Parts: sequence; structure tokens; C-alpha cells
Amino acid sequence: MNVIVLGKPKYNVILPVDSYLKENEKRVIRERIEVSAGASIYVACMLAKWGIKVYYSGCICADDAGNKMKEELEKYGVDTKYVEPNYEKKSSINYVVLNKTNGSSTEILHENDANLTRFKYDILPDYIITDGSDMGGAIAAINNYPMAKIIFLANKPNEEFISLSKKAAYVCANMSFASALTKMDFNFNKPKTLVDLFQKIKDLNKAEYILMLRDKGTLYTSERQVKMIPAVTIEKKDDANSGSAFFGAYAYGILNNLGSDTTAKIANLSGALALTKVGSIATIPEKEEVFKLAGLKLEETTNEETQVQDELPKTANEVKEEPAKENPEVKEEVNEQLPKEMPEVKKEETTNETLG
Repeated sequence: MNVIVLGKPKYNVILPVDSYLKENEKRVIRERIEVSAGASIYVACMLAKWGIKVYYSGCICADDAGNKMKEELEKYGVDTKYVEPNYEKKSSINYVVLNKTNGSSTEILHENDANLTRFKYDILPDYIITDGSDMGGAIAAINNYPMAKIIFLANKPNEEFISLSKKAAYVCANMSFASALTKMDFNFNKPKTLVDLFQKIKDLNKAEYILMLRDKGTLYTSERQVKMIPAVTIEKKDDANSGSAFFGAYAYGILNNLGSDTTAKIANLSGALALTKVGSIATIPEKEEVFKLAGLKLEETTNEETQVQDELPKTANEVKEEPAKENPEVKEEVNEQLPKEMPEVKKEETTNETLG
């Protein structure tokens, strides 16, 4: 299986503070964290760490920051043979002010115009994973390899992202993108509106969708049902990488044919665990921890392929589960009669463990 992650690398300078600065305020800080960043680098490193052979395709500038990003990819075991060097531009460097009190971040983004110009590989990719950050490169690669399945992170509500989503087989989207695509708003107190939203998505394109709902959890479809997994209660230290971790685990589930329910569960947990650490790829969750918390077991087969089997925790110390708290307004008429082609809403009971 040939997997290519395609996107635009970034380099983050994180400045942790006890509270945000006010206008014209000056403050001396002594902590500074420099890390490789961008969803594409994060996902490539996460998949490699979780045991997937993956290639990275992106334009990396030949400066100090670019060299560090390439070294970071290789340290995680990502194949960088399709990295395209740029000797004329400087790397995109983002400044991230991190509020240590609540884990929220404010970003000042620098975007250069160093993009891919070479879009052909000496392998036939089975999957192309992209965050749309190098839109020209993504479209060219998709056109060159029409048999490849596209896994797309749709997190910007614009026409380019909507157009690319219609070429994808799998789409991981946030709420703003889903609202822009369907021209519908979310109403979590009325399950019927969530069914209508997914039906509208289905009418617009054939991709399989999963929606990141931030503090509301995860919304997805399985066996013609619309299901929601509540968000995990967790202590947040850095909110910048949750979406990338969610997307990485989602891609892992697809690549390993884990099924919609298991894939949604590990994506939901990975997004939560990434909130507990500061940095970029340093926040990549451990696969074993994710599967343990999800109540799943990893078993190595003789051909070294990983299989996943549902298994309930044997002891209370392995993982504590409690039923998802139902909103009385949401609970009513969950299983109402719907047209045959429309999925049914179902609220999943999932791990709601409070993590340290």
C-alpha cells in the first residue's frame, strides 16, 4: 500500500504566557518553543509513528527551519524522497501565543508562496492524504492519479476546499466547512437537523464524512445511521493540534479498514489527547494509549500486520467508562420515522473518562 501525505509544511514559534497581552503592553518571557508544524507534517509523522509506511510530498525551503522540518520527518520514519526543495524562498514561520492558563492559542500566520511544481511519483499511490494547504499540488496529484483514494481535511469554508472535497473518497470536516457546504446550521437540540445535514452532504457528493464538533464531540455515519460521540472531558494545555491528531487517527482507521465506529472512536480520543501536551508533533498521542482508552486491543499477527479487536476492559483500572450524558432535549424523538434513504440518528455510549 502506497500512502502519500501532501501539503505545505510550516514552522511554529510558540510563546507561552500566563495571560494574553493587551494592546501596547510589553512583557518579558523566557520560554520559547520551536517546532515543525502544519497538519500535513503532523499527520505524516503520526501515521509513521503508528506503523504506516508513508511518503511526504511538499515544498520545503532550504533554510534552517526547512532543514529542521525535513530532519523531523525523517526522524519519525517518513520517506522524504518526494520533498521538493526551494532555494529562493524562506520557510513559513508562524508565531503562536499560548495562554498557559486555559490552553488557548492565538496565531500570527506567515504564508509564503513556495508550492510544489512536481506532481508525479515513481510509485502509484493508493491513497493521497491532503489538508489542502498546497491546493495546486493536491489537485495536480489527484488528476495524475485518478485511481488513488483521497483523504481530505476540509477545515476552510471556501470554494476551493468545497471543490476539492468532491474529488475525495473520505472527508474529515469541521463545523464551519460543513455549514458552508450545506448552507445549514447545526442545532444539537434537534437531532432531525443533524440527519438533514448529513443527508444534504450525501446529496452533494459521495465521500464518506466525519465531522469534528470541538467541545460537542464527533458526528459520523455508520450503517445508514447518524451517530454522535460526546467529547472527552480533559485538561487542555494546547488547543492548536487537536484537529491534526483527529485527522491522523481518522486516516489511520481508513488505511487499516477498522470500520466507521472504531475509526470515529480513536479519532475522537486522539483529538482529545493532543490537547494535553504543548507543541506540534510532540503532541502526537501514543497508539497504545488511544486503543486502550477506546476499549480496543491491538494484536500482532504473524505477517506483522496489526489487527484490531473490540474488547471490553477487564478491570476498572484499564479504562473507566460511563454512559454519555443525554441532553433531555436532544434525546426526544431520536428514532423517529424517516425516509428510507435518510440515515437514522443514534447517540453512542462512549468513553467519557476524565484524563489528567
